[in-house]
Amino acid sequence: MSWAHASGMKSLQSDTTPEAETVLLELLRQAPVWKRLQMVDQMYEMLRLLTMADLRRCYPNADEKELKRRLAARILSPEEVAAAYGWEPEPEGHSSNAPTPC
Repeated sequence: MSWAHASGMKSLQSDTTPEAETVLLELLRQAPVWKRLQMVDQMYEMLRLLTMADLRRCYPNADEKELKRRLAARILSPEEVAAAYGWEPEPEGHSSNAPTPC
């Protein structure tokens, strides 16, 4: 039985056997801190790229400056975006004139 299952923790992957999950978790635990931080950085960068792709789909006429503001609007609160950019985004960084529901 995997550590996750023995501790009552829900499995991290629905398509992974408990044995494979145990091996994966052990490898993550043994990885040096710099490697784990690098993995987090890579995941954050992938999330940023996917979000920018979605924003480009929603706002095909937006320039890079607007897209970066809309990215910030998906991460920060409206108050933080207004303070940082002097821009007040609509809810979730989406305008009512988006070509498709985003």
